[in-house]
Amino acid sequence: MPSIPLPSTKRTSALLVLLAALFLAAGPAAPAAAHPLPQEGAIGPLEDAFEGQNIASIEVVGERRYTEAKLLSALGLRSGQPYSGDRAEQGIQHLWKIFQVRAGVEGKHVEGGVALRILVTELPVDLEPRFIGNAEIELEELLEWAQLEDRRELYLHQVQRVTARLLEGYRRAGFYFAEVRPVVREISEGDDPTVVGDVIFEIVEGPEVNVKEVVIHGNQSLPDRGFGFWKDGLSELAGLELGGPSLFDWDGKEFVEETLRADIVAMRNVYRDAGFLNAVVDLHDLEFSEDRSGVIVHIIVDEGEPFIVGKVSIQGFDLVPHPRGEAYLPQEVASDLLYPEEDLLGEVVLTPGKRYERIWVNADHIALRDYYGQFGHIEHITLGDRYTWRWLEPELVFDLEKAEVEVIYRIAQGRPVKIREIKIAGATHTQDRVIRREISVEPGQLADMKEILASIRRLTSSGYFSDDRNRLEHRDPTFRFIPTEEAGEVDIEFIVEEGQVVDFGISGGIDSNTGLFGLISLTMNNFDLFDVPDSFFGMFGEIYRKEAFHGAGQTLQVMVSPGTQRDQARLRFVEPDIFRLHKDRIAFDGELAKYDQIFEDYDQKRYIRSVQFGRQLGFNSFLWLGYSNEDVTIYDVDPQVDLTDPALAPLAQEVGSNSLNGLTMSLRHRDTDAAFNPKDGRDVRLHGEWKLHELGSDWEFVKGTLTWDEYLPIGSDPDVVRSGFRIAAGAGIASPYGRSSLIPYSERFFLGGYNTVRGFRYRGVGPYAASGTPIGGENMLRGSLEYRYPIYSITQPGTYRKVEMLRLQFFVDSGVLGPEYGRLDLNETRASWGFGFGLTYPFPLVFDFAWPLREGPLDRTQVFSFNIAAR
Repeated sequence: MPSIPLPSTKRTSALLVLLAALFLAAGPAAPAAAHPLPQEGAIGPLEDAFEGQNIASIEVVGERRYTEAKLLSALGLRSGQPYSGDRAEQGIQHLWKIFQVRAGVEGKHVEGGVALRILVTELPVDLEPRFIGNAEIELEELLEWAQLEDRRELYLHQVQRVTARLLEGYRRAGFYFAEVRPVVREISEGDDPTVVGDVIFEIVEGPEVNVKEVVIHGNQSLPDRGFGFWKDGLSELAGLELGGPSLFDWDGKEFVEETLRADIVAMRNVYRDAGFLNAVVDLHDLEFSEDRSGVIVHIIVDEGEPFIVGKVSIQGFDLVPHPRGEAYLPQEVASDLLYPEEDLLGEVVLTPGKRYERIWVNADHIALRDYYGQFGHIEHITLGDRYTWRWLEPELVFDLEKAEVEVIYRIAQGRPVKIREIKIAGATHTQDRVIRREISVEPGQLADMKEILASIRRLTSSGYFSDDRNRLEHRDPTFRFIPTEEAGEVDIEFIVEEGQVVDFGISGGIDSNTGLFGLISLTMNNFDLFDVPDSFFGMFGEIYRKEAFHGAGQTLQVMVSPGTQRDQARLRFVEPDIFRLHKDRIAFDGELAKYDQIFEDYDQKRYIRSVQFGRQLGFNSFLWLGYSNEDVTIYDVDPQVDLTDPALAPLAQEVGSNSLNGLTMSLRHRDTDAAFNPKDGRDVRLHGEWKLHELGSDWEFVKGTLTWDEYLPIGSDPDVVRSGFRIAAGAGIASPYGRSSLIPYSERFFLGGYNTVRGFRYRGVGPYAASGTPIGGENMLRGSLEYRYPIYSITQPGTYRKVEMLRLQFFVDSGVLGPEYGRLDLNETRASWGFGFGLTYPFPLVFDFAWPLREGPLDRTQVFSFNIAAR
């Protein structure tokens, strides 16, 4: 492009822009045509007599930059072909879209057909617009903002649009004072006015503006208080994006007007949700620093009065198709309530005299949805507008003088639907019975959303159709309804994606209880012992593709783990349905294990051989009965341990090899949202042992333990990672009988460490013998309360669901040991408090910091504890 002198004054520049705009509005003079030329590529129809006639010749008039061959190629008309008005119209639209060329077609009858003349007007264009003054923003980013990154040419009629895009980009980047001025070169004599153009964008960036503080005035009801995770008030409730300097952002957020407007709307919504229905929140002032690089944002709030509910009523509606087609939202047509209004009002919590708050409205949404759901009215998008139950936005009628509001709940009641057939999709290699035994929905029944969601929950927590090691790409089980030809009947399809059920790993880790360890493991969670490979050499490929040893819901675990303080090996096989009962099934569990651990006062080896049979009790519970054969050897006792101390008699009598054989009983109830790292649900385990001399045991005693983990998320949106509580409790009791007067030392209860009472070392909770060796207890009671806060989450691809990556937790632990059966002195309770953080994906990594609140004189405390298990 030749060198172009710039205008010397702003007045000249403005005049040139005005002349260019007038030139584009008027357009160049066009040859006379049989039909008017289209303005944006549209075409007026030629005479119908031309339709279908052979095109004898084509002449292009008005081309400048593009060749006749290129224009005709884009137009799609050829000599010797029959003329089509529709094809010509499509070609002209294509010509405009590709080359920004306006065109019209005229024709006349000649010998041999029709002669066409294409009248074209090429718009002025700059093949390479220039940008000057951009110091902070690179050219590539400017072109992206201007939407010119794919092609650099700029048509002059797009100048103002591109200017606006550039200015918007600078505003989004925090350059509040940025200016962008387009300069169009004056057309020189000899230039072709229809082709030549030159555009220069003069940019004055100004400083990047950061927010130094957001000051809110007038928020007496919702004052900002606290700091960090303890922050509360209007700013926290609104989730403000703009904010001043913080620990991770010392300069403060970039000041963006669009973000400010969104923050103001968010604050207004907080007040609406809290019942201040006429609250006013607006921008009061922007206080810029002297160099304009920082700004203090002042927000003014006029709260008004909270509104009280004067009346609550419920209206029913039907959703009918919009007369203008499916592209439009369905119409809401009033209908009679299907159930008495007084019964529906009995389900809601928002009542006259109560303060209007969104939290109660949301609770009433769930309550009415569940009420209708028990009669087969389901809220789900796949049911279609006719059958789905839907919550419509409530109507509010205000009485400003009384500060009262009448709330009218509006619900599309839909139609009750019955399940005709249950279908399974996505389970290519898993046996159908393995899936159906987790589904509590039955054909012929009214659709019940509670049971449907419970079935999804069980499918997810089974671990067969989830992949906690790859949650960013793997989708958890879901479902959809499929319409049928029968009115009021639908099929339900459960959609699953088989996860990584073959998990082979060579890994290592470290924790503060057992030190460094290595791990070689093979776990197959959906194993099939009888689905053997077709060939030995193809075995590994078939297993990887889930074509062998897969699909029967069995479990196979093989594990070898050497470590600095503990070596262990384990082989376990579980068949959850021996007799193919599907429901109320009988299960088998067999295990061989070896544990060799170095404790502070002695070393211990343990060999375990066990077998047990279980009976399903409902969908979420199992009862197990079995036999256990254990060999325990205690050796290499520290010489400083006084084995003559009566308090250490359980250890003194167990030194050497001992057999612990007996019967076992276990009861487990698990109803959690995931097999790994659950956030919602309950996991309860009761385990009992009865060691018998008649079965070859050297010791006779009974022992029982109970553990209870309750997960309570805060909020109800399943697509977001919610904070929540974990309540954990444990209790244990052991009693000798028959030939034994003591509980062997290896079977006593101990507390302390990251998985029991943090703030104390592993087995660091007393009572202690005089030599400082922990005695343990024949009774145990412990409890923990954790608040878990997700620090960082990302969206699972292809969904709106969030996956937690990093977590912060605060906790309180407590526990007490009773050295003798039936003796538990609560005054000896130990307690601690602390916080922790760590990864939840792709591998668990937890760091805890805890301090004792209550400790004994010989207790071994430990502030820092951790657990790392790297794959």
